[in-house]
Amino acid sequence: MSTNKLCGFEALARLRSEKYGLISPTEFITIAEKNNVIVPLGGIIIFQALHFLKKLNEKGHENITVTINISMLQFLNAGFAERFISRIKELNLNPENVGIELTESAFAVENEEINNIVDSLKAAGIKILIDDFGTGYSSFARGSELNADCIKIDKSFIDKIQSAKPQKTITGDIISMAHKMGHFVVAEGVEQEQQLSYLRNHGCDWIQGYLISEPLDEKDALEFLNKYCF
Repeated sequence: MSTNKLCGFEALARLRSEKYGLISPTEFITIAEKNNVIVPLGGIIIFQALHFLKKLNEKGHENITVTINISMLQFLNAGFAERFISRIKELNLNPENVGIELTESAFAVENEEINNIVDSLKAAGIKILIDDFGTGYSSFARGSELNADCIKIDKSFIDKIQSAKPQKTITGDIISMAHKMGHFVVAEGVEQEQQLSYLRNHGCDWIQGYLISEPLDEKDALEFLNKYCF
């Protein structure tokens, strides 16, 4: 936030239907998981996200990051880490510009398999982000144990910046504690200048949300990056 520059993109899955229009990811991702097609679907998303990052590099944007939401079913699929790392190497991408986002609930319970996969990805230079922080049952201690690089504060806490009394707004405390635990902090769902000001004053590292931009397809994202001024 201190540079006022666009630092990265989050790759989001979107499904458009001629009959139903735009379908929420909360609906089709759940259906994909229940019908055992989340792994191939996730593979397509990873393919597109990494090739988008490749295009950014080719256009001279070598410091932009791209993060990808990964279903826990896909994350725990045999050989996931090896395949993911291999694709990054094939495209000659800097792994430090690639992040994997896992929901907070995925970290709530101690799981040796999850720990080992995280360790493999981090050893390759890939960033691990805890998404929707504050909505599940994990803790800073668990995030630190996993050596997660970043926590993403859920939008519900950002909304409270305006609606709650100042003394009851704990978002700043979350940022402070996360920094003390060695985590980078991203605020999700930032929509208002008042929220931006609060987050600046409390040392939040990055923000994302409609205040910056609505979700964009690849073509519009490239154009937005080229003319971005904040």
